[in-house]
Amino acid sequence: MAQYVPGNRLADAQWFNYGNLLMQSTDFDEVRSSVADVFKPHRLTVTGRASELHSRLHHTRWGNLSLNLLDYGSEVIIEPDLLEDFFLLQIPLQGQAEIECGAQAFVSSPLAASLVSPTLALRMRWGEACPQAILRIERTVLERHAQRHFGDAARGALEFAPEFALTSPQGQCVMQLLPMLAEIMSTEAHPLRNPLAFEQFESTLLNALIYGQPNSVRNSLTRERRPLAPFYVRRVEEYIRAHLQEPLTIERLAEFGNVSPSTLFAAFKHCHGVTPMVFVRQLRLERVRMDLIGAEAVTGPGRSSVTDIALKWGFAHLGRFSMEYKRAFGESPSESLRTRRETL
Repeated sequence: MAQYVPGNRLADAQWFNYGNLLMQSTDFDEVRSSVADVFKPHRLTVTGRASELHSRLHHTRWGNLSLNLLDYGSEVIIEPDLLEDFFLLQIPLQGQAEIECGAQAFVSSPLAASLVSPTLALRMRWGEACPQAILRIERTVLERHAQRHFGDAARGALEFAPEFALTSPQGQCVMQLLPMLAEIMSTEAHPLRNPLAFEQFESTLLNALIYGQPNSVRNSLTRERRPLAPFYVRRVEEYIRAHLQEPLTIERLAEFGNVSPSTLFAAFKHCHGVTPMVFVRQLRLERVRMDLIGAEAVTGPGRSSVTDIALKWGFAHLGRFSMEYKRAFGESPSESLRTRRETL
């Protein structure tokens, strides 16, 4: 039986195609300059049997994330020192790479990615046939996300254990999300490009890293339990109602309430019997129903579709939305819309 390789789905030509091909060259200076433009200036040394590079770089970005495919086409040593401004998750699609990150050294392969933190010195030797899919995450984004979850314990630099096993639970989770990210970035009409939906997706990906991969914040974290305060719930509930059509995540709501996500989660369960994000979805379902059968829909052009209204309120998965709507109101969204039109 062939061994399962997590990165195989990322190698799909539909993600890394001519449309996002940023560079294809054999010229050393052009290759190094193009890679520096996407990442940072670095020292590059060709060490393989072939003295010439046969390189290509694909690059695409959406929101705070960029997804790249880099293939040097020769054995090379790459010395960027500190990344400084961003984290990198590097996934060999084939071959091997020797990684020296901070005080650790290991061999990266299609079963073991490298998760490089911006404050750790980096030196790499990529094998002759070692194309890598690379996720870039801005440092400010990931560290702010960690602070929302871990509070004061995350005020310092966030540093991950650099060897990232793709067969681990956190590795399998990330490798399920990255092909979806590639699809979002390569499909102009993808429903998860909706800001409401994409912020939720991005939050899920970042959570898989900060909760799954060992890191400096979780290692030093001393958990502090704060008493439940109904005031926080009321304050956050008012914020949700006032900003219902904006991107809302548990991290943003907890930050507004000045509590940790776990405290807010427990408080909402205690007061409402549901989590904060379920509460958000319930309110959005009510707004959808108002648009389908209420006065807001009547004053419109009368041609809004169920899909238009669902996407407006952040429901990108239409099948799941329809089931939730019917469970909440006893009829399908199309039945509500048809009822409203028949009364006009």
